[in-house]
Amino acid sequence: MIHSIHLASVRNLEDMDLSIGDGVTVISGRNGVGKTTILESVHLLCQGFSFRSRDLRDLIRWDAPEMMMRGELILNGVQSVRAFRLNRSQSLVAKIDGVECKSPSAFFGSSPAVIMEPADIELVRGAPEERRHWMDEILCFRKASNMDTLRRYRRILAQRNQWLRQNRQGSSCAVGGEALLQVLTHQLIDLGADIWRERLELVYEVSGIISAYYKTLANGTDEITCGYKSAVVSDHVPMEIETVKLTFAEKLESLESAERLQGVTLAGPHKDDFTLCSSGHELRSVGSQGQCRSAAIAMRFASVDVANTHLISPVLLLDDVFAELDLVRRGAVADVIREKKCQVLVATPRAEDLPFTPDHEIRMQ
Repeated sequence: MIHSIHLASVRNLEDMDLSIGDGVTVISGRNGVGKTTILESVHLLCQGFSFRSRDLRDLIRWDAPEMMMRGELILNGVQSVRAFRLNRSQSLVAKIDGVECKSPSAFFGSSPAVIMEPADIELVRGAPEERRHWMDEILCFRKASNMDTLRRYRRILAQRNQWLRQNRQGSSCAVGGEALLQVLTHQLIDLGADIWRERLELVYEVSGIISAYYKTLANGTDEITCGYKSAVVSDHVPMEIETVKLTFAEKLESLESAERLQGVTLAGPHKDDFTLCSSGHELRSVGSQGQCRSAAIAMRFASVDVANTHLISPVLLLDDVFAELDLVRRGAVADVIREKKCQVLVATPRAEDLPFTPDHEIRMQ
């Protein structure tokens, strides 16, 4: 759990110290006072990245040369201190218990945090990239080594795409020649097979969980099913990893001419999708606003369960999610939150409008 945080020049917050209790803490106040910034800071200290911005310099207060945040966490009963400082010239310092790290990404893996926000509807309605990111994040909750596998796959994919682009541009001798392409392709196949194995195990684990949460949120009036869409593997037919490698190799071979023409790798885990369907149709295309929001919330609750099963109980962050829900769904979400028995931070304009009584409240002016 998060015990306390100190923020200096983070977005619109000039200087702030907060002590945070266990159970449900509500952070209330009018729009623009920094409620979401507190959730963002907690998420960064736990996960090592922001859910609002890719460039961490965006967090620096507009009139300040640098920003700083510090958090005290309790992990399995042991106190841990994380600190992060960044200035506008991108000079960055990140520390865990006084030991300097290469980047805040080192925070990831031991203190999970799960964010719920209105924009989560894009998990269902958005591009496959949104759902792949969700899958890969909780893959790392399941097994720490998955983080390294995903990083290596992305690096090899980028190198292979670079070779294909150079070849497409007419270079008669792309760096490394054909031998390099063969090496990169073999590495991509091996890493891709590992990712598929882990993703399919994840889909098997979370499909029933998501369906059950969705049914609860829909008050039993609707059901969804989950699946995995890929041009190489199937979530219905079990495949040995060597068979997956062979199938992937054959797929890449069949796409060789198109890849050389387009300068990009056209098959692999980076092209797949996690699907959510109602009555045989993908919610992405036919789902109503309420259906898509319920499915997105169910996916986030599944993230909490995966972290709780394979790692530790996560911090659950809710950024004004109740305003987007009808009365039935508001009550259902509140009931599930209480059942989780994890530390919860809720940002909302008015604590009085929430469908539950919090354990603690922080009022911001």
